[in-house]
Amino acid sequence: MFEDLALGEGFFTSCLLVISSRWKVFALLNLLFFSCVFIAVLLASFLFPPVLFSGRRPAVPEVFLANWLTMILGIFVFNLVVSAFVVVTLPGFVFFPLSAVFLAYRAVLWGLLIYGLPTWLFLAALPTLFLEGEAYVFAAAAGTIAGVSWLKPDRIYRGEALGRVEAFKKALKEGLKIYVFVIVLLFVAAVVETATLILC
Repeated sequence: MFEDLALGEGFFTSCLLVISSRWKVFALLNLLFFSCVFIAVLLASFLFPPVLFSGRRPAVPEVFLANWLTMILGIFVFNLVVSAFVVVTLPGFVFFPLSAVFLAYRAVLWGLLIYGLPTWLFLAALPTLFLEGEAYVFAAAAGTIAGVSWLKPDRIYRGEALGRVEAFKKALKEGLKIYVFVIVLLFVAAVVETATLILC
């Protein structure tokens, strides 16, 4: 039992080491994402007329409200598989800037959605927006690192004489460790979003 705990701690420590060794990538992607959200909201406030609200709560299908566990799992699986992996990470495998491009595109869409929310709903949704946004930043980092690894292995792994295949394999292992944080963040975000939709 103690050996299992030690292995778990070792794995988590190795995940943290990947994040700390790539802090510049995470910092740049965070700056890109959250500044794009802010700019989109700002531009929308100048370009679009003010949104009027009827005071009605957001529509949520009754099947989800009846079974909150289904709602949590549905949100989590969709965000993990489609929103994080397929839309943000996978394009970076092909050409590394695409992860950042799709991350910025998602940020602009979020900014336009935020602009249309009343203040009370924006404040209620803020924790979910932050958690999901950070998860997509991590997903974009995994795609970017994998994309750079096969394109310029000497750039991403300086001091290591790795070929493209070896560098890509190493980047995939890093990506799996980064995805531990993506999974945790998206699961917490799904729980928070479900609670927000049920309580609001």
